[in-house]
Order: sequence, then structure tokens, then C-alpha cells
Amino acid sequence: MNVLMSEEQLVQVVIDWVRNKQRSGTLPDGDVTAETDLVSNGLMDSLALIELIASLEEQVGYKIDLTDADPSEFCVVKGLCRITLRSQRNN
Repeated sequence: MNVLMSEEQLVQVVIDWVRNKQRSGTLPDGDVTAETDLVSNGLMDSLALIELIASLEEQVGYKIDLTDADPSEFCVVKGLCRITLRSQRNN
């Protein structure tokens, strides 16, 4: 079953997931925002990013299509959420 979420709701889901997975004191400036690049800021490696995407797919109920996505887009919180919303329209 697909769960419809707004971009703002998805952003919050991703931010909460990242915060829950991070060790204390590792967040840049103590916080993650919609504009945070998760990879370049050292918050995630490629394996953690895959785990995040799998968790997001489980929550929304559909596969997130990264086929045509630019890595610089899906490494940023807001970009990943926008890709997720585009994938929703294609499911």
C-alpha cells in the first residue's frame, strides 16, 4: 500500500532517520536540514545511503527509481525526497 506524503513530511522522515542512525556529536553544526548533503558532510557512506533508501521505500510502499537521478541530487535530503515523489507518480 502506497503512503502519500508531502515533500515536507518526507524531509522530516529522512532527517529523523539520519539523526537516529548518527552517533552523538557527528552531525555538522548539530543538525540536519533539507539542504544537507549527507555524503559530502560525512554523515553517510554509500551503504548507509542504501539503507536509508530501503527504509524510505518501506515507509512509502513503493520502489524509489534512481535510474536517471544525479548522485548529487539524491545525496541531499531534499533531492532524495523529490526523487521519491517522482517515483510515486510512476508507480
